[in-house]
Amino acid sequence: MPARLRDIARALGKLGRRLEKPKTGSHWKTYAPDGKMYPLPAHNGEKTEISDNYIKGLCRALGIDEAELRKLL
Repeated sequence: MPARLRDIARALGKLGRRLEKPKTGSHWKTYAPDGKMYPLPAHNGEKTEISDNYIKGLCRALGIDEAELRKLL
């Protein structure tokens, strides 16, 4: 189930992760504690709906349990 970027940002914050607004372009960046970065395309800013594929990739890349993230959304 897709989710809005603002909801993902709130959920990541609860998990101790950060989401950075782009200085230029439309890809927001989130980081794992080890410094690994994962980009999220958000052409409409915080209102953008992020697809399931990106949410799954985010969880895989950053070592987050997808079920735990989905509960926070």
